[in-house]
Amino acid sequence: MKYEYQPTLLKGWLREKRRPLLDKTIENSSQKYCGLLERLTEQFQQIVHEPVPVFVEWANQLSRREKLLLPNLYKKELPEDIKKTMVQLIQQNVKNERRLFRVLVDVVYQTCDLDEIWKLLKYSYAYHKERIEKRMEAKQAKKWRRFLLSEDPVLYLATEAYEGEKGILEELETFYLTKNFPLFKLVLMEIFQLADENFFLQEQELYREMFISATNEEQQKMAHELIKKCKLNHVKPLGKLIFEKLQTYRRKPMLWKYVGEEEKRRFAQWIIKLEMKDFFGGVNKNHERFQYWEKFIPKLEDVVVTDERSTLIMYFRDVVIMEVLGTGAVYVYRADVFHKHFQHKIDRMLMEREKYSHSWRKPREVKRSELMDKSLTIPGGWLIHNHDWQMKFDAWLRRELGWEVRRDVLLQKETENDEGSFDTNG
Repeated sequence: MKYEYQPTLLKGWLREKRRPLLDKTIENSSQKYCGLLERLTEQFQQIVHEPVPVFVEWANQLSRREKLLLPNLYKKELPEDIKKTMVQLIQQNVKNERRLFRVLVDVVYQTCDLDEIWKLLKYSYAYHKERIEKRMEAKQAKKWRRFLLSEDPVLYLATEAYEGEKGILEELETFYLTKNFPLFKLVLMEIFQLADENFFLQEQELYREMFISATNEEQQKMAHELIKKCKLNHVKPLGKLIFEKLQTYRRKPMLWKYVGEEEKRRFAQWIIKLEMKDFFGGVNKNHERFQYWEKFIPKLEDVVVTDERSTLIMYFRDVVIMEVLGTGAVYVYRADVFHKHFQHKIDRMLMEREKYSHSWRKPREVKRSELMDKSLTIPGGWLIHNHDWQMKFDAWLRRELGWEVRRDVLLQKETENDEGSFDTNG
């Protein structure tokens, strides 16, 4: 009988000792990359303002792996002589390093530099075209060639993503572009200009995500495209998001300077109608007071609801009208009189609403009683809801203010379902 010695206990001990080391190696693989780039960044920051020969000497002594990371140090804000020299050094490295292609892709997407780094990316692809395309499907390679030859890379990506068979995220992944890169936002902004209402309906979650993280200028441009392309009741959650962040152009004119005049008007009328409808009983289209004041929406410039949602303040060009939910009179003030005596209270309340919108603290509501002063109203501008009050209101508004009060005339310029029908879920 032949015996063979097996150090079972020793093998088991070694296996147990090696596993934590192996796990640690896997866990730290990305950390090594980040650590190396961080160290290079620190070194670069120390020499970036030194004479160019100092930078060249430092760059030439880098290891092969470190040279792969060199493009990550590129920034548009660097001194021109350093930028020019860095581009030359990277171009030299491109010839010997196919892997620089993927690095340069990420740098273009991160810096949005469609000048110098874009040229280097095209050069890298052309120099290593055969080897790069071996790792691609034929369709992907064809798209990449068109992309790199396009005069407007952002527009090309936007068109491909919008017209592609897959969703825009999948289409852009063909070009290794994902949401975490700044260039993605530029492409998406371009897509919004190409898009129709169906796109906004399908991509509401993506729109919301990008809108919340966007700068104010970007939010305005996104709002412009949504309002321009959609019936707002079809994308009501997004319309409400715009109102939450930008309010209306009457209240926050500087937050609407990148939005077209027609879009401002349409959005203001839509949100005013929504606010009034909510005030007068939600989706109750038969509420007599809503039906009465609805015809004047094209003349309205703003509305504010206050006093625990019991009082509605309607701003017209010439007058401010205060209506009440339930019993109570209507007060009609000249616009300048209301602004002089009461507007500061409203402004303070609106400012507090915005300030405490995401806080447990509640802003102080302006009480209806604080806005009631018969001596300041237009003569006769204290109107009550008694028998045939609609006819009496019409007669007074026509006689004292010179208003057109015929519903068909007031609404003739407004299509009945201009913004889509109101759904019963609000």
